[in-house]
Amino acid sequence: MGIPSDPVDAFSTLVLSLSTSLVSDDPWRGFLLELSRQIDAKHGTLILVPPDAGGRGTMTTPTSTPHEIQEYIDRYLEIDPFVRLPEGQVVALFEYVGRETLEQLPDYREWLAAVDASHILGVDMRLASGYEARLRLSRAPGGRAFTPEERRWVEKILPHLRQALEIYQRLELSQYERAVMFDTVEQFAVGTVLLDSGFQVLKLNEVAASILAEADGIALIDGQVVLTDADADGAFRATMAAVRDASTSGRQLFPVKRGATGSDIMAIVQPVPTPVFMHGEAVPAVALLITDPARKRKIDGDALCKLFGLTPTEGMIAAALANGHLVGEAAQQLGIAENTVRAHLRSIFLKLDISRQSQLVHLIHTSFPETFAIG
Repeated sequence: MGIPSDPVDAFSTLVLSLSTSLVSDDPWRGFLLELSRQIDAKHGTLILVPPDAGGRGTMTTPTSTPHEIQEYIDRYLEIDPFVRLPEGQVVALFEYVGRETLEQLPDYREWLAAVDASHILGVDMRLASGYEARLRLSRAPGGRAFTPEERRWVEKILPHLRQALEIYQRLELSQYERAVMFDTVEQFAVGTVLLDSGFQVLKLNEVAASILAEADGIALIDGQVVLTDADADGAFRATMAAVRDASTSGRQLFPVKRGATGSDIMAIVQPVPTPVFMHGEAVPAVALLITDPARKRKIDGDALCKLFGLTPTEGMIAAALANGHLVGEAAQQLGIAENTVRAHLRSIFLKLDISRQSQLVHLIHTSFPETFAIG
């Protein structure tokens, strides 16, 4: 097929498919299919290898089945001779390794049959973060070699691909950090609600949904968080409006009286900073952090490890103490000596710059909402 007859239009389509891949539920699929179509390749593959992953990573080949991809990763990735290519250079398999050398490699024929290819173009890119991206484009067995023009076409898209990879990596890191944060919020029984500028609920976690479903002082009605006392609700909305419009500084604490007996529910109202161009519908403007003192909080060691950088054992010890257990009870739970628990406690104190067990428990129970910030 060769390069499309209208290269400007084709390249525009290719760049568009690349940018669309960044927000797709199936990243890179559209780009790999479009690039393969434009240079008449049977398969397009992108392998992303994180730092310190031992050469193993995630592999996307839209034209292969999940079984075929997994088989290649498990059986052939380690013997693949077409690796460690010159950074940023488009290289052909036969010129990089050589046909005679390939014929002599153990398992070569099985490997080449596994990738279902004769001619392969490849390029390796190493990002500043240490991530490695391997792009491979292959022709079906018996196919013609890639032409110099087709190689130049692949080279032309590389700066755009490199930029897309940098953005994708940042997006993935941001999503991971957000997932960890929301998971930790769940562990601490903190309800989180994101509201738009009109105070419609955009997103809430399970803890918030559970508190609001009880409708004891605060509830979710027609997509809005509403206080069941009319006067209190008016003051609550005035507080949210002041936070949204930045007429008040930072977050505001708003106690919510229960309709039944029990402790007040505490709501923290804080702004969600967004760029001007993002203002509008379906954009978070206000965040609510809701805690219910009457709700028994079971603090999990994994959450403390993520939040404070503790080891797994330190996290379990800190969680046991925060959940009301004594040192001896924590030792019994973990099956270790009390002296061992105390040794771990000294390490925890050093990491958190505290000196007493009471400070640790207080820090765990009170610092989390203060350290949670959106935006």
